[in-house]
Amino acid sequence: MQDLQVEVRRARLTDVDRIQQLIQRARRSCIRFGYEDLLRMIERDYCFIADTGAVLWGFICATSRQRALAQIRGVVLVNGWRLDTGVTHLLQPLEDALSLENKRYLMHFAMESWLVPPLIRRDFTTRDYIVNFERAVPVQSMVDQHLPSRLCRLRSLAPSEIGELKALDHRCFDWPWQFSSGELVQLLLTTSRLVVLEVGETLAGYACIDVHGTHAQIVRVGIDPNVQGQGFGRYLLADALDFAASNAVEVVTLNTQWHNKTSQRLYQGFGFRAVGRRVPVLIKQVHAP
Repeated sequence: MQDLQVEVRRARLTDVDRIQQLIQRARRSCIRFGYEDLLRMIERDYCFIADTGAVLWGFICATSRQRALAQIRGVVLVNGWRLDTGVTHLLQPLEDALSLENKRYLMHFAMESWLVPPLIRRDFTTRDYIVNFERAVPVQSMVDQHLPSRLCRLRSLAPSEIGELKALDHRCFDWPWQFSSGELVQLLLTTSRLVVLEVGETLAGYACIDVHGTHAQIVRVGIDPNVQGQGFGRYLLADALDFAASNAVEVVTLNTQWHNKTSQRLYQGFGFRAVGRRVPVLIKQVHAP
């Protein structure tokens, strides 16, 4: 297919049907959203289309993850458009828009291998890898076997404590794995269970699990570095597994970073095993246009 003069512009709500048609027909498609998400992203985030008038040649979208960081949520190229040409056409206006709003970094979880080479050629670098783990739900209760020696309690989070939870999350995790307030609110409202671990009167850890039928995903387990090594991580993980068992879950999954060997040892100690391939985490520094 010969390259045409393509106009890359911001997507509008009137483009939704054409975007959906492109997604359905394209062989090279990376999608991390549903239909309702697409509508919200077009209104609030960074969505661009490559338009020739007759057909759409490409689509790219990114959402804000942190104050200076955005994440690619979708890339789609029409069949026959040269890979590097299409990615270059779509990335440049996206990066310009991010830079104008002081987004200095763009991240992508590269589950589809076809997208990795053109992104690397556009100055993305591999920051780390995501490793997936799974195990069958234990038959017996796990919490009684992993009670910490230090007095603590698990409880629900009050909506007014989102600021405290964000501060805890940022102590537990390094950039770019920290969650924003909006992401934490979403976890609180949409996942099956989010509990915090309180030591004295201080939030010292938290865990979040989401259940879908016979499958559950442990979304987050975080412990304040000031109290690590005291059994609180094992306590939170055991509690999450017991919650899964109480909801007739059969398989529990989670993921962590390849370089986070401490977390991997914790999960493997609970019988989790690595599954699938490592997923590259690509990040690019966005420069001013």
